[in-house]
Amino acid sequence: MKILASDFDNTIYYLDNDEQNKKNAEAIRRFVSYGNIFCIITGRNYTELKKLLTELNIPYSYLVCEDGAKIFNNMDYCIDTTLLDKREIEQIEEVLKNEGCDYFLDDGYNKTEYLEDVVKIVVNCTDEEEKNRIVKLIKDKIDVHIYASRFHVNIIHKTVNKRHALKTLMNLEQLDYDLLHVIGDNDNDYEMLKEFNGAVIKKHHEILDELDKEEVEYLSDYIDKLMN
Repeated sequence: MKILASDFDNTIYYLDNDEQNKKNAEAIRRFVSYGNIFCIITGRNYTELKKLLTELNIPYSYLVCEDGAKIFNNMDYCIDTTLLDKREIEQIEEVLKNEGCDYFLDDGYNKTEYLEDVVKIVVNCTDEEEKNRIVKLIKDKIDVHIYASRFHVNIIHKTVNKRHALKTLMNLEQLDYDLLHVIGDNDNDYEMLKEFNGAVIKKHHEILDELDKEEVEYLSDYIDKLMN
């Protein structure tokens, strides 16, 4: 048996490559059918991720959402949550409002207005310079984990990242670390790729070059290697 934890966007799922999405989905179904454990680990929230998984008919053993702030088992039961601190949310909102940013609070499932339920603050932004400016502005003022993705700036609790989430999952479910492999493509995959055995997608964020990991063209190729 093997355990594979995979990033979602640009690893499992591509906005502009339906053919590869289907190949990846078929490879995942084959991987799981042989009794292996498949975990999806993503910055997306549960609701939007679940919709895409249903459309693509992708099975899973665990879902790690919001970069690890929400962890679900294969019955979609949430087994772990890490909330943002209410005071931190208020400080972040003050900065974002002063900067005129378009943002929303996310409870792991949907947008929310309840500060007690927030696991992530999402700033809508596509301009690279503006994203970097927002990241620096928040980092200089508040002790949180913040990073830029393709269309957003994402703000989560300072302890939340994919490495920490996988350790939490493995310990909660008493899984064998020796069986674990990981794969991803972006800078928010850095910590888990550094910690665990795995590979990077060939077209990846430059920061992952520091890790000197095996490169594969697509997830389906890596699954083929694991199963052979």
